[in-house]
Amino acid sequence: MGIYFFTAAISSWLIWLEERIDNKNKNLKRFIIFLAILVPSLVAGMRSNQMGTDVRTYVEPLQYFANSNDNFNSYINYNGTLYNGQLFSRFEKGYVTLIYLCSRLDKGLFLTFFISEFIIVSMTIFGLIKFNKKVHISICLGFFIFLTFFYNLSFNLVRQCIAMFILLYAFNFLIRKEWIKYLIAVVIAMLFHISAIFAGLLILLIYYFLYNSEGKTKLKMGDLTIQNEELKIFWIVLVGVIVLLLPSLIKSIFSSSIFSSYLNYIPDSINLSMLQIAIKLPFLIIILLEWNNMKDNPLRYFYLSIAIIDILLSQFSGQSSSASASQYGARISWYTSVFYIYSVPSALMTDKNKNKRILLTIFLVLFLIAYWYIFTVVLNYNETFPYVFASNLLN
Repeated sequence: MGIYFFTAAISSWLIWLEERIDNKNKNLKRFIIFLAILVPSLVAGMRSNQMGTDVRTYVEPLQYFANSNDNFNSYINYNGTLYNGQLFSRFEKGYVTLIYLCSRLDKGLFLTFFISEFIIVSMTIFGLIKFNKKVHISICLGFFIFLTFFYNLSFNLVRQCIAMFILLYAFNFLIRKEWIKYLIAVVIAMLFHISAIFAGLLILLIYYFLYNSEGKTKLKMGDLTIQNEELKIFWIVLVGVIVLLLPSLIKSIFSSSIFSSYLNYIPDSINLSMLQIAIKLPFLIIILLEWNNMKDNPLRYFYLSIAIIDILLSQFSGQSSSASASQYGARISWYTSVFYIYSVPSALMTDKNKNKRILLTIFLVLFLIAYWYIFTVVLNYNETFPYVFASNLLN
């Protein structure tokens, strides 16, 4: 547990320090950012191949196959199976290309692990920095959410996490209305995990509906006036609930598409998951508590919409005749969960009541530490505890 504590403490402190250095010292700020990215990336790179469930499922088999191929064309166009029986063609071209390039320099897993994590952490930190230029937030708090909520996850869901954090960074294009750049980023994310198209389009549709559709409709109910944006949130949530209640419809619609292999993540029926609600509810509570303080931040409607959709999507962890659906259904919601990295620090930063802001921040930090301890140490989700160094590091 010590190495995780060291990683979180050092990296968070570096980002905290970077935020307090004058912008005139650009080279120093860049060096500190590099160190903040390097530390967690090195820890990820030096881990054993026994850490992370999906490592033995596809990372290691792909690495072994890449090691044995000297011709990239024959490698990338291979139609056979890996040593564990999985079809090579089911893995996205971007990720298998990354592994092939790493295998040219390192036959072990260190470089593959390191580069994968370097991409993930870079997208997180640079995404926070870019977002901060548009909406004032605590970059340090956002990064701490990553370290406690997503860092260990990235040891397991390697491909999906690369895609997730590319999309998180790409959200900066949306808020600047750089639509083409956003769509290009979605395509790049798809090269690492095809499910990114679902998340990318979902985020685009929600954002466009909230901020680009015409009309200033207001609904009056007695003395209560419901604003246009609040009506839009209602419609977004209503559609989300309908989709949640009809998972079989989703399966039938996409059964003959390129996404058919990922439909096993969707259960046959939805059962209320109180665990998932308990995990996501603290974030939603903070957004609601700071709602009035965010009145000058138009993104508050997106924050609330995505938080509610995240809770709805997390219910895909319900029961199914397919074991993989029950076990992995909640993976879908990770694409929406990453936005807490932006939304929660943004919400807290708007609170002018210093005591309230400090209390909520302490509550959040304690919750995140408790979450990390329970799910990483006690339950060992993602199989990343205890930390084990790779046996061939010194060879």
